Amino acid sequence: MNIVARVSLTAAVGLLGVAVALGRVGERPEDSGALLQMSEAAAFFDSTIVLARPSLPSGPRGDELAISLGYLERLRAGVGSPFRLVNEAIEDPRLGSMNSRVAWALLARLRRGDAYVVDASALDGGGPWGPDGHGATGAAHVALIERVINSASDPRAGEQAIRLAYMIESAKGTIAGSTPRIAQEVAALVRDRGLATRDLARLLADGSDERSDVLSLLTERRALHGFAVEQPGLVPLTQALEVEAAGAVPSIVRALDTLDRVEPSAVSATASTPVIGTHFAARLRALGAWRPPTPQVFVTLGGGKRVLSGATNEETLAALNAIASQQAAPDSAKRVSAIAMLDAAVAVRTLAQDEPWFPGNAGPDASDLVSEFGLAGVKFSKGVPASWQPYYLGRLQASLRDMQSVFPALSFNGLRVRFGAEVLRDSALAMHDPRNRTLDLPIFTAGGTLAHELSHDLDWQTAQHIYADGTGYSTDRAMRDRTGSLATSLRALADARPTRPYSGVAPAERPTELFARGTDWFVATALAQQGRSNGYLSAIEDGVFAGYAAGAPGALGAAGTASLLSAIGTMTYLPDSLRSRFESQWSDPSVVDATLLVRRALEAPVSWRGVPVWSNRTDLFADTPALPVCAGDRSVGA
Repeated sequence: MNIVARVSLTAAVGLLGVAVALGRVGERPEDSGALLQMSEAAAFFDSTIVLARPSLPSGPRGDELAISLGYLERLRAGVGSPFRLVNEAIEDPRLGSMNSRVAWALLARLRRGDAYVVDASALDGGGPWGPDGHGATGAAHVALIERVINSASDPRAGEQAIRLAYMIESAKGTIAGSTPRIAQEVAALVRDRGLATRDLARLLADGSDERSDVLSLLTERRALHGFAVEQPGLVPLTQALEVEAAGAVPSIVRALDTLDRVEPSAVSATASTPVIGTHFAARLRALGAWRPPTPQVFVTLGGGKRVLSGATNEETLAALNAIASQQAAPDSAKRVSAIAMLDAAVAVRTLAQDEPWFPGNAGPDASDLVSEFGLAGVKFSKGVPASWQPYYLGRLQASLRDMQSVFPALSFNGLRVRFGAEVLRDSALAMHDPRNRTLDLPIFTAGGTLAHELSHDLDWQTAQHIYADGTGYSTDRAMRDRTGSLATSLRALADARPTRPYSGVAPAERPTELFARGTDWFVATALAQQGRSNGYLSAIEDGVFAGYAAGAPGALGAAGTASLLSAIGTMTYLPDSLRSRFESQWSDPSVVDATLLVRRALEAPVSWRGVPVWSNRTDLFADTPALPVCAGDRSVGA
């Protein structure tokens, strides 16, 4: 008997029991048709997972099963919003007749807690340490983080409290310098689990009240950006939640001081192992390569130079992680893999509002973008598969539209765009070349850098207007000349930077890079205030997770925000509404993220005989600065 037949028989027996159980409690509001669909799908895959683990995939049905298990594994590891996964599963042409079954199974497993499961070994060895030299286990840390976030009135308040407490403990030296970064990432996934669970409860209740198809309601709600778990993290907490978070910090700090006494068994062991066996995972890796790469995965993992090398997108990442998790390896190697997986899962959160796309789906033509934006052309190198080109054209179109929604007067007339599969010189993620006004966008690394690169183009356009020869970038030239309002704004922006870059080096940057990074933050903030995010345009999540293109927030405080807004205002029109909201979010002490204020205090330089001495605490914030963003030639005379 083959695996599909065995699964069907086992599932049928299980479904009979489910139906009987549901019949006994049919009067409860939760016992809707949606709940029955979820229970049936969960029963099917619970049996499938056990039967398929040692088996070999065979034929088209084997491929469908490998892809199905891949969706469940991505949910388990927290790689992508559950509702984005459901939306993808519904539209995935590779699933055949399995689409709705996978979608319902994803919702069922989210409902019972088999989602956003963190490998606790990522926090092993991070302290605190007892008198005997033994430290707290990673499981104890995860248990504490889960307890704090699950007990908060809003998971976001619990996450904030964890961020603050771990930063304070690191400054005290109680825990390792790298521990806050990992704990912040764990807290991000636990927070998302809490928000997604609440979102699902509301979705099921609304489906029951409106007598609507839950899956249809889900796709409609996603299109309206109506799920809390998919809202951008840059949206500030309310004052009440900030107060709640701050009030929880002292007890968390006390708990951390004695964490070595916490029993590791307190952490949940739900879905602690991959749902997909090594044979099906290997097939999933091959099938996943059919989809375009995800820069949030590729760049975060160091361009294939770190562990889990070979992962190019979310499916191949889930496959490789499942294989690595089930192979014999030293504990230290498993911890490195766990941290890498955690890094990638957090980075993927910027794609929460993405629409599903698969090879074969439609998209705009290059001529459509030339017509809409006045581009000089969009080209692809030979290494970019033709089936992927509509995807990149669609992402570029959405990014240019979002950029113009923030800067209404911004023009792209005459800009050239080139998508390539090759690595750029100096290992740059993407590049704006001022000599021929071309955006060079490698498909493996450019996603999340568009706001940065388009800011360079705005800078280039400004040079055309204010300098006779119209060469280079206006920011570089203004700082060289040291005259004019733009130079004044840039000097003030450089002086106002509250912290050094994540590299641990005192602030000193090329003016065009300083401007582009600040503008990236402005664009991400402006979209977030509309409840929007665009992971292809910007990799910024919030003040802690800056991604790989923006660096630390540059415009923090009244001086920083005023300087950045003045520099942008010199180049293009800024609506008063966006200007005022940005100033409020980044300079009003009652609104500014408390973690940024604490970081500013902890990492401020201390003068020693007139020479600034920078703190050694370089890991307080989660960051993935794997590669430089761009490497365009310096401006003439700069």
